[in-house]
Amino acid sequence: MKYKIFLVFIFFLINLNAQQKLRVGVLAYGTVNWGLEILKQNGLDKKNGFDLEIVKLASKNAQLISLQANKVDLIVNDWIWVNKQRSKGKNFLFYPYSKALGTLMVNNQSAINTLSDLKNKELGISGGIYDKTWLLFRAYYKKENGEKFEEIVKPVFASPPILYKKMMDNSLNAAINFWHFNAKLPKEKFTPLIEISDILKSLGINSDISFVGWVFNKDFASKNKDLINSFFNASLQSKELLASDDKQWDKIKKLVKTKDNKIFESLKQEYIKGIITEFTKDDISELKKVYKILSREAGASYISKDVPFDETIFWLK
Repeated sequence: MKYKIFLVFIFFLINLNAQQKLRVGVLAYGTVNWGLEILKQNGLDKKNGFDLEIVKLASKNAQLISLQANKVDLIVNDWIWVNKQRSKGKNFLFYPYSKALGTLMVNNQSAINTLSDLKNKELGISGGIYDKTWLLFRAYYKKENGEKFEEIVKPVFASPPILYKKMMDNSLNAAINFWHFNAKLPKEKFTPLIEISDILKSLGINSDISFVGWVFNKDFASKNKDLINSFFNASLQSKELLASDDKQWDKIKKLVKTKDNKIFESLKQEYIKGIITEFTKDDISELKKVYKILSREAGASYISKDVPFDETIFWLK
């Protein structure tokens, strides 16, 4: 009997060691760590038949270099970049990570009630001149008002933390910032001028969209399809735990990095809103519409006419 138990134990160890390792490169300070930490703490990698290694990297550029040098298997980036790389002959694939998007927040005391109220006023923009939310707002304003939004406002381009501080100290009354910085703004003092979902509907986009997602090499994916899908399943399971069990958030409070309970709750709710449960061909069709809008707004300096939308960059489980 003891011999049989010993054999079972050895068999278990062999299978445990045989699990494939998957290396995910993430920014050391990013919100992506929240779900991955829950994945690891709950053993969802092992339960799904793989061993997750989280590789902390210092910058977005370090992520890109690590992926292209095969130092990691997946990173988080946007599909515009993947589409551009495909046109250059580099075979990367994309699977959405989150549908959380930033929007335009205003100070409630600013008397800014419509986009037109921003005429001749400063507007903070976090992602640079080609920030995708900024481009969508421009397209929306042009459609609704027949004018160029970028010509009636005074854009102030700055990093997300700086824009957050400028909103908090009242040196800016309006800003387009990333979702987690918007979530940190006190709700009693700041509100969205327009929800991004309303912008998308007006532009004919019929579903929630994702700009950021998991990016990985096509050759690696073709050889490890089950491994990739197992990771995506485990990632969704970790997010479902965060959506259904408040105790899970206690495990990552240090990663969320706030001592303010109101901000903590706001970040939780916005994170949960961003969870994507499925990704289909219909969603790809909606992203194609978005690509046309961005191409038209930003011009060839951002998206060249020689770089068409490539539906094959998207991974469907």
